[in-house]
Amino acid sequence: MKTTLSTTAKVTRQNLIDSFWLLYCKKSIEKITVKEICDVAGYNRSTFYVYFKDAYEILEEIEEQTITVEDFKSIVIKNLFYGNLFHDHRKKAILKSILEFFEKNKTYLPVLLGENGDPHFRQKVLKKLTPTVLSIYKKLSPQELLEVRYLMEYQSAAMLSMIAKWYANDKDLPTEQFLELLLAVTTNGVQSELSKYRR
Repeated sequence: MKTTLSTTAKVTRQNLIDSFWLLYCKKSIEKITVKEICDVAGYNRSTFYVYFKDAYEILEEIEEQTITVEDFKSIVIKNLFYGNLFHDHRKKAILKSILEFFEKNKTYLPVLLGENGDPHFRQKVLKKLTPTVLSIYKKLSPQELLEVRYLMEYQSAAMLSMIAKWYANDKDLPTEQFLELLLAVTTNGVQSELSKYRR
């Protein structure tokens, strides 16, 4: 049974999370100490341990909150795996869903998926999303489901890395142009899209 925190306790806890995140945006978690988090937040170590056992617990909480957003699971990813839904009216809806999800989570997602983020985060995302995606394929044999899992591995790695790179580059392509490119490569494959640039 979870303890209900007072308003002051909630503020303190969030300050610790925010202070951790300021440090995590600059360096890997292995190099972040509880003392550093407390120094940034303005609390002592005993206050930290009231809420968290270590920095890894804070990161875990941030990741869990980020990857359980319902629209990311049921709208964005599920639609991306429905190849026959890429009609103009559906495409606009998907573009909007992707944009809204990443903008809503832009504090955390680009860092978590970036070069200095948790290398296991994408696997955690995939683990959360697998049941939703597999629910599309109800009549497949075990061998076919295994193949689908490999395809999901490839698809998620490419898609999430591409989006993280775009954020790391300060969105150097206009949003709609980038998302059109993302959806095109998801639908048509890399080779098909690259062939457009051959001279």
